[in-house]
Amino acid sequence: MSENFKKFIDTGGKSLDEIKKIAEKMVRNAANAIIDEAEKSVKTEIRRKIREVISDAQITSDKQKSEKIPSCTYEKPNSPEKKELLRADEIAYPHESLPDNLTAREKVLVDKITEMRKLRELSYNGYIVQRCAEVSFVLQGDFMANETDDFPRNAFCGMPTPMYAAMSVSQLRTYFTWRTDARRGIYRKTDKSYVILYAYELLNKIGVLSSADAFGRLLDLWNGCGFAGYLDGVMPRWLKDFYAFNNISDVYPNINALLKNNDKTAEETAAEDILEKNYHDKLDYLAENSVYDIKKSSFYSEETARLLNGACEAVLNALDKYFSENDIDLGALLCGQLKKDFSWKPFEGALVNTDRMDGFHAVRISAAENYCIRRGEPVLERFLFMPQKGFIGYILKSVEARLRANTGYKRKIVPSENMLINDLKNREKILSAVRNGQFDEIIANAVDDYCRKNALFAQKKSPKISEDYVRYAKKDISIDISKLEKIREQSEETAKKLIVEEAPDEEFVEMASERISDEEFDEKISEYSALSEIADNESAQDLPDDIPDEWRKFIASLSRGERSLLAAMSEGESAEAFCREKGLLPETVFESINGKAMEFILDIVIDNAEIIPDYLDIIKKSAR
Repeated sequence: MSENFKKFIDTGGKSLDEIKKIAEKMVRNAANAIIDEAEKSVKTEIRRKIREVISDAQITSDKQKSEKIPSCTYEKPNSPEKKELLRADEIAYPHESLPDNLTAREKVLVDKITEMRKLRELSYNGYIVQRCAEVSFVLQGDFMANETDDFPRNAFCGMPTPMYAAMSVSQLRTYFTWRTDARRGIYRKTDKSYVILYAYELLNKIGVLSSADAFGRLLDLWNGCGFAGYLDGVMPRWLKDFYAFNNISDVYPNINALLKNNDKTAEETAAEDILEKNYHDKLDYLAENSVYDIKKSSFYSEETARLLNGACEAVLNALDKYFSENDIDLGALLCGQLKKDFSWKPFEGALVNTDRMDGFHAVRISAAENYCIRRGEPVLERFLFMPQKGFIGYILKSVEARLRANTGYKRKIVPSENMLINDLKNREKILSAVRNGQFDEIIANAVDDYCRKNALFAQKKSPKISEDYVRYAKKDISIDISKLEKIREQSEETAKKLIVEEAPDEEFVEMASERISDEEFDEKISEYSALSEIADNESAQDLPDDIPDEWRKFIASLSRGERSLLAAMSEGESAEAFCREKGLLPETVFESINGKAMEFILDIVIDNAEIIPDYLDIIKKSAR
């Protein structure tokens, strides 16, 4: 008993389960400490290994730099043996068994193709050594630039991006045979890959005398391969890029004249003309891009269209001068402006080594395309079509209003300034220029000048001259002043005789008061009250139960006369005859009824002097 009591005291009075939990906790803590120590040791070892790997990589990098690994730049392959060579099994190309009866010349060509496959170019960016496809293509192309062939077969090739090293011997021989004829100006129908491969060669100036020669051959290829419609999708951009990257403007000063522009819409053509400040015959373009549809105007006709066209040209020329003085581009308001094309990549879709080019330079292809340099990088700016339609609408309406006035047209119109404000918000410089009174004055003066040059002013009517005026116009008339006093005395005497004060005739008053009887008076009063504007609320309460609440409110707002008119119209009677009988103006009554209908049922009920068919039944029920 004493031993058990001693153990109880030594354990601090804890039970067996409590002691067990304490022991487990001590074991876990010890284990976690061991694990933490192991993790620290492992992390330290990993860091040490990483430092060793980085150190070795730096040493290797320095050695490679000292050996001058070639960058992605073009070098003439004067001695291909000095280039690093690829093993044949490193290149994926169709293997084929060659016939044993090859001629000596064919064997030389096959051996050269094998050597060509081994040519490659590497680029190093400080971290990784990788192959450069464009430069490798140029090396292989230059190596095979002068090869010709007369291969009897036509091996099919369907590569989307053809490369020499990826083509079989038969495909290469087919291509060299086709290229031999193409260099002579003979473009036989062949597979797309061979045509594209030849275009790649010309873009890289392989097998040509100069940049201008390459450009001319590209044009011939495009025009000569009528079967290759796919060239229409890529050749315009490739040619423009080539033009910007090479100095050939002295040989080809106007590239636009050489390109096919069949894909341009009439709107795009008109926009380019406007950007070139050619405003002749632009009425259709302005009408298509305006908030004001001038072609639906009562003034517009085949005859006035010619006048509007000429007047618009005169106005746009005058406004161009005005805006230029205020450093504002009128073309940007009428069409849009040039913006950087972020999607542009030089020679997109082609294998081209730009180091082969003469050098990029800023060049204006057209008003809609411009190559330039921004922050040291080549940039293509393309036209963003964004006409200010409110601005154009204001000009058109102002021109039409002035022509109406000058030609004596019966109806006048006035352009709304809101068209300008809605278009030119947050553009204070332009808005201040167009809200200036000088803007409207320029438009009016330009139209007046156009009308004056073309004798378009309406002729003023001459006043009618009577025969008596013609007879006596040249006769001298003399007045005897001495007779005026006598005339005045005679007129005063006449006035005194006319003014007679008499008492009212009692018999006349009595007769006038008895002219209308009491019954007739009451009848007239009831008749006029039926047509008055006083709403007939009591009768509206007697409507059938199926009449909606909004219709009840509408009917209650009508006067008796208005309800009588609706009832008559719902029975097929003529509204005009009813109003004529009651001495009312039909348009006034219709406007009153429709105004109340809009307030309660949100629609009109009378159109063209007839009840709208959708509401005929309910009006028959409610307006009786």
